[in-house]
Amino acid sequence: MTHPRSLPRAARRVAVGLFYLSLLMTTDARAMAAGQALVVGEASYASLPPLPGCALSAHAVAAALRGLGFVVDEQDDGSSGELYAAIGTLIRQLTAAPQTPAFVYFCGYATSYEDRPFVLPVSASVRRPSDALTQGLLAKTLLEVVSGGKAATGVLALDAIPVPNDSAALPLDALTGPGLPPTLGYIAASTSTPGNTPTPMAAALVPLLRGPTVETVRLLSDIQQQLAGFKTARVAALHLPDTAWYLAGAPEPPPYAPPSAASTLPVVAPSVVAPPLVASPTASPTAKVAKSLPDEQQMTDTQRRSIQRALAHLGYYDSETDGVFGTETRAAIRRWQHEVHAPMTGHLTAEEASKLATSWD
Repeated sequence: MTHPRSLPRAARRVAVGLFYLSLLMTTDARAMAAGQALVVGEASYASLPPLPGCALSAHAVAAALRGLGFVVDEQDDGSSGELYAAIGTLIRQLTAAPQTPAFVYFCGYATSYEDRPFVLPVSASVRRPSDALTQGLLAKTLLEVVSGGKAATGVLALDAIPVPNDSAALPLDALTGPGLPPTLGYIAASTSTPGNTPTPMAAALVPLLRGPTVETVRLLSDIQQQLAGFKTARVAALHLPDTAWYLAGAPEPPPYAPPSAASTLPVVAPSVVAPPLVASPTASPTAKVAKSLPDEQQMTDTQRRSIQRALAHLGYYDSETDGVFGTETRAAIRRWQHEVHAPMTGHLTAEEASKLATSWD
């Protein structure tokens, strides 16, 4: 769009109005659009003990998502065919209206076969491990719905109840391998059989969906933190998006501020004599990070390693101190940012890096 100051005076007023209007129209339209959601609560199993808590959990999650403006397909006691049909409908909706947020919640029994997790509809009858292939729904299918590239951002919340007396491990973290879209959020809880109350995940999730702003990294991090206080549930898998993505209530960009006349004047640098360079002592491998740091893009390898040591000392990081800010380091930075009430971007500004440097003295 043509900058308002480049137009004649007669047209400038109209152009300024259009310029501000364009800013409002481009305010993260993905987050402002009505989201699409699939919520599944499997309770009345034919061959397994009933799960009334899953029905209550699904109702509560569906109501919270509707309150955010989501279009919700709520499946209560869906059979295998009904779940596949609902998944197909959601895929078509996201294809027809791309760049809208997607949310999938499932509460019900889960099992595994050949190190792959399966969720079970109420119609499932699993008498031997291989029955999961024909009676269950591959959990990866639910993940593929929200990670298929059509949604602006997607979240899968899996409330998995292990099948009673099932000796096989439930590898819910098998879905968190490389290649997941950077906008995807995934959390899975392994929960002991619920009673007549919502599951711990639902109890944590529902209040966080009441908005008006719901940002995916903070949402999943808060659920993880709250589930740590439950004895009947644990976080079995977690994948955080690479940056802040919004299911609802994305913040507006700052208003346009025309440059002042002073900013257009040429700047003449004063003539100064640079002080002689003084070699700094070589830092030892275990030395603490310097008190003042640049943003991470300007950091040296030594400074990056020091940041990792600071995160490890504070209990946020337990991986290799190699100076590479990979997935584990990004997750540790987000956890620290959450604790200090900073935007959970996973990237350090100069101010944040310096604050982290001084926080473990």
